Order: sequence, then C-alpha cells, then structure tokens
Amino acid sequence: MADDGDSSFYKQVHRLIATRLNEDVNRRGRERRSYRCVQRLAPCTGEQVPSMSEFREVVCQDLSAGGFSYISSEAPDAETLVVELGKAPVLIYVTACVVHVSEVLTEAERQFLIGCRFTGRLGPLAAKGSQQAEKSLVG
Repeated sequence: MADDGDSSFYKQVHRLIATRLNEDVNRRGRERRSYRCVQRLAPCTGEQVPSMSEFREVVCQDLSAGGFSYISSEAPDAETLVVELGKAPVLIYVTACVVHVSEVLTEAERQFLIGCRFTGRLGPLAAKGSQQAEKSLVG
C-alpha cells in the first residue's frame, strides 16, 4: 500500500492530466460566438502595415475576445495577418496569428477553416495605410 505522500502525488498527477485534457478539448480558453459576416484581412510581412489594396474579404465564422475563424478557398500565405473589423465608418485594425488551418468540404468544394488568435491592435494611423502605425497589445 502506498504511503500518504505517494497517494497525494498520484492524485496531483491525475488532476494535472485531467486539467490538460480539458484544456486540449477547449484550446481557445474563451467562449466563441457565431459571427458569420464578411470582414477584411491582409497578410502582414515584416514590419510594414499592408496597403489598403492588399486587403481581401473573407467570411468569418466565429469570434471571441481572443480570436476568430474564417473560411477561405485558399490556405493563408502568411502566419501574421492584419484584420479590419467593423463597418465603415467605425473600423478597428488588429493583428492576428494563424493558429490552425483545417481543410473542410462545403457544398462539394474544398475550403479551409482558418483559426486565428489576436496578438495586437494597430493605432489609428494604420487605418490610413501608414507604415508608422504603433502596435499596442490587446489585453
């Protein structure tokens, strides 16, 4: 029979494993809500803010305080994106990193479900395509 120290150790290990399994089931950590609408995004390469002509429309699937997902006919060509959220004249620009890409079939065609995590917010100059936009982390 194991002593009390061993018993406590094994209970702690089981708690940690159960916690980790629960985290793996819900990787997001924050509740996502269905958010089916068209938004715009652009690949972010290097330190430059993409020009407005680089933005393209995508169909968003869901949204949370920590990220969003969207459907696209193409896999993303960059790991970091600049995302335009909202409707004119009230638009905000945030940065996001791609955290997963899954191939899905929709109406008999191949599409990709792309999940992204927000990583920062761009200042108001970014909306005008300025290369000197300042980033501040989204809490």
